[in-house]
Amino acid sequence: MDRASPTLHCYSRRVTHTVNWSDPLVIAASRDIAAPVHEIFSVLRDPRRHHEFDGSSMVRDCDALPIESVGQSFVMRMHNEEFGDYEMRNDVVEFALNQAVTWAPNRHDIQEESWNHRWGWRLRPISDTTLVTAFFDCTRVPEDALQILENGEWARPILVRSLERLKALVTE
Repeated sequence: MDRASPTLHCYSRRVTHTVNWSDPLVIAASRDIAAPVHEIFSVLRDPRRHHEFDGSSMVRDCDALPIESVGQSFVMRMHNEEFGDYEMRNDVVEFALNQAVTWAPNRHDIQEESWNHRWGWRLRPISDTTLVTAFFDCTRVPEDALQILENGEWARPILVRSLERLKALVTE
């Protein structure tokens, strides 16, 4: 494969279906939330509610029903200053009821090659609380996009804000 070819993209990062938590390109934030795991998961698995806890403030709305399995897709309407209004198709790549949900986003409204990143959530009940971990996995992202995403560090404050908003949402 010729990495210089304008039509052929060779990604040097490995492609896996698991999360390597020690990889520096997996950015994660965790928080104990005083709510039952099933209540938190019911919010996370419902794309219609994602705008309520989105730490990027880019999610506008979604009409999709709650996620029930791997292979489902949902289209999220988004907005930011650089792109204006746009849409992302999110393919569910991991789903374990009350434990984990992960999706791989891609532009839906235009033809654009995916950056192969993933947003995901892990939940673990601990006594009277639930440990919630939000993560941004950019281990599959091409080198040029990694620079734009600051090797994933761009997502860290978004993850922290998302956890704060999720906590407020499920503990009010």
